[in-house]
Amino acid sequence: MKLSTLLLYTTLLLVGFSAADPNAVLLGSAPPQKKYSDRVVQATQATWDWMNYALHLSGLASCVGFQGIQTPFTCESFCADYPGMELIAEFGPRDVVDFSVSGFFAVDHSRKEIWHIFRGTVSLTDGISDVRLDTLPFDAWGPNHANCSDCQAHAGFLQSYNLAYAQFEKNMTDTFKKYPDYSLKVTGHSMGGAASFIHGINMKTRGYDPYVVASGQPLVGNQALADYNDRLFFGDKPDFLRQDSGRRYWRLTHKGDLVPQIPFWSPFQQPGGEIYIDYVLSDPPLDSLKVCDGQDNPNCNYSSNMVNSAITGTLLWAHFQYFVVFTLCGVNYWSTHIHG
Repeated sequence: MKLSTLLLYTTLLLVGFSAADPNAVLLGSAPPQKKYSDRVVQATQATWDWMNYALHLSGLASCVGFQGIQTPFTCESFCADYPGMELIAEFGPRDVVDFSVSGFFAVDHSRKEIWHIFRGTVSLTDGISDVRLDTLPFDAWGPNHANCSDCQAHAGFLQSYNLAYAQFEKNMTDTFKKYPDYSLKVTGHSMGGAASFIHGINMKTRGYDPYVVASGQPLVGNQALADYNDRLFFGDKPDFLRQDSGRRYWRLTHKGDLVPQIPFWSPFQQPGGEIYIDYVLSDPPLDSLKVCDGQDNPNCNYSSNMVNSAITGTLLWAHFQYFVVFTLCGVNYWSTHIHG
């Protein structure tokens, strides 16, 4: 990817995410105080392995809308690393005025898993969607599915997700019926991380039990929405440091990546569940992966700021350097296999 192109995408991310003014949400009552903690523990090997597996699959979403993913499951990137995977469907904008998020559904028969994977911001259409300021209600799925009356959500992200959901809902329900004993895994990066966050709430409130890995996720909603997600995935007394088999939500952040802090102002708030990569490149070593308590842990992503990122030279690259390099289809393959 050319530096000028990367700079354009980064500008779209920073401008798009920060341009969402507080009026571009569903208004509710005053939110409670955020959950603060500075506790951090070392990630286990099992947590590292799971993040690595999910993020490499997430990287394949960059093929959607470009070279594409072909059946049964082939692409210009590392699709061949998943021999048990079957492509169910791709989804994304149908024309230039369709601002739905892109991605694909696949089934891994060897692991008995259904994967819903959302693509990050890699096009002008995605960037335009990020800056849409019209108001949309969070309870678009109906009060029986999203019972959070005080929840506020970024209108651009919510609209992008709802448009995509209308497009893939039938494929989704058909797949659930066909493979009722398969577990559900949801992942996405950047704008795809925002969609994964919303989709996780949607699936959880519909009675499914999704595993959600959202990387480089910008702030999607207010304090009430962050707390609602915490209750859904961690219970009334959330233990964000847990790493057992019962955990279902991971919000992955990276050293120097400022997107998880955007928009900078109220009412936007991140949920808990942060996993922090304290490493400047992709393919992080185990000892750099941290499990963070609280919602805005000062020892995790919130230790990064614009000045530090500029000084260390990570301002442009940090958002794309996770376990895999999030760039164009095929580029992440060579980046990962050269540096990994």
